[in-house]
Amino acid sequence: MRSPVSLPKLGISEFFQLPFNVYLARKFPLPILRYYMYLWGIFYVLFSVRIFTNIITCLNFILPAKKRNIHYIIRALLGIFEHYFEKMVMAYKSLPELQQYLNARLYITNKHLLDKLHRESKGAILITGHFGAVEYLPLSLAMQGYKVSMICKFKTQSLKDALCTKAAEFGVQLIDASEPGVAFKAIRAIKQGRFLITECDEFSEWRFHKSQRVSVLGNLLPQDRTIDFFFRKAKAPTFLTLMIREKGKFNMMVEYLGDGSQHQSIAACAWNTLEKYICKYPFQWYQIKGAAKFLLENAIDATIEDKTSKNIPNKDPILRPSYT
Repeated sequence: MRSPVSLPKLGISEFFQLPFNVYLARKFPLPILRYYMYLWGIFYVLFSVRIFTNIITCLNFILPAKKRNIHYIIRALLGIFEHYFEKMVMAYKSLPELQQYLNARLYITNKHLLDKLHRESKGAILITGHFGAVEYLPLSLAMQGYKVSMICKFKTQSLKDALCTKAAEFGVQLIDASEPGVAFKAIRAIKQGRFLITECDEFSEWRFHKSQRVSVLGNLLPQDRTIDFFFRKAKAPTFLTLMIREKGKFNMMVEYLGDGSQHQSIAACAWNTLEKYICKYPFQWYQIKGAAKFLLENAIDATIEDKTSKNIPNKDPILRPSYT
């Protein structure tokens, strides 16, 4: 007896970047593209129980019990679909269309902090997360006249090609996290007076500290030491910078974290500040679809019983910590 036909084992990002979706992203007006991607997103998650499981587990960490219901799961899913809509818009719409779109919707809180550094031709570290309209952050900064570099990962080669081409149009340097010499390129960019964007919640890339700990949504984890390395080496002003979606607008929130002179863990400070925004805007954090597995597998005080009670699928690959 033949086995039933199953969908290709694609991640949701690869699924949205299939060639016919890329073609339509170039052609469709933005409102139609959004609805189209939402419909495809719903179709995808119907065949992915794991996404539901991970979202429910993350909501258990973030929300009080009375708010853990299907309404909030749906809102979390829509936030994930909106992120991939923004990713496709950023990659495949023309630069003039993007600039017009953002000019009509963008405002910046604490812009004076970045303006001062720009006038003095000083670099900075802008820490962000898988949060809000982060895909628009590099272009939004470049539109203000800032020199921008960003460390990023690419799910597909076609996405990398599209984004690198687009970034070159508005003067943003993209640093591929999978290529050698990332730390050297990042520190050099800061020394050249550029604003370096990096994410503090790319959990699979965390390089765990052997003794320092940080609380992540109530789970005690070994602390990441990557951002602290940049902070110590560059000795540059550091800010949490988020693109918060607010009723059809984008609020670029700039929040000061440190200037490189303090003896502090900027990684812990950044995460604690980001967590504050995650708890306030949980449906704008699109790591909500995948963070639960990592947190439960790597939490220092987690037990087998804890993981079983959270209903985390045991057959998923385990994200293992790295000390390299």
